[in-house]
Amino acid sequence: MTGISRGRWSRASWLCLAAACGGRAGSTTGAAGPAAVRVVQVATAMVLGTAGPPPADTSVTFTTGRPRVIVLRHGPPENVVFAELAFPAGAFRADSGREVRVDVRPRPGVYGLDLSTSLPLAGGATVTFKYARYFSAPARARAAYGSDGAYERALAVGELLPGGTQLALLPSTRPAADNLRSALPAPGTYLVAAAQ
Repeated sequence: MTGISRGRWSRASWLCLAAACGGRAGSTTGAAGPAAVRVVQVATAMVLGTAGPPPADTSVTFTTGRPRVIVLRHGPPENVVFAELAFPAGAFRADSGREVRVDVRPRPGVYGLDLSTSLPLAGGATVTFKYARYFSAPARARAAYGSDGAYERALAVGELLPGGTQLALLPSTRPAADNLRSALPAPGTYLVAAAQ
């Protein structure tokens, strides 16, 4: 087992422990967010859909030690922002000045993406999903929450855990209306979702 795998399993164990101890996801306005994580079954998570043209896959190579922001846009004709990934100067576990490749593959039909990096993340990286234009609540979310607004308030950025059957709803903040931000603890799959 590699060092990266051990880190993901350790984090997954911590996330499961947090859920067992009564952790819950939440979304707040402002920079500070809740400290708890809620783990739900993927089959019961209500993932936010997008009705817009899909963003393209993106690969970016840059030098560590400098901040970098990757902006994903929906396709033409409007080209509105789908998500922004921010990597501060110390985001990667590497000496400053090394080359890193970041691959981002948006998930079809939903606000979600697959992230891979050629170097391990050290912390500080974030993703901000922007859904003002193409917000598309699933029918079962409207039934469960009673309105699009109530569903939107319950949304969090979720990290797909190893095995693919559980989603950890991470502490998420709202830096602006119709924006949802969370830390990127590791490469993996991230989805905007709410618990059933």
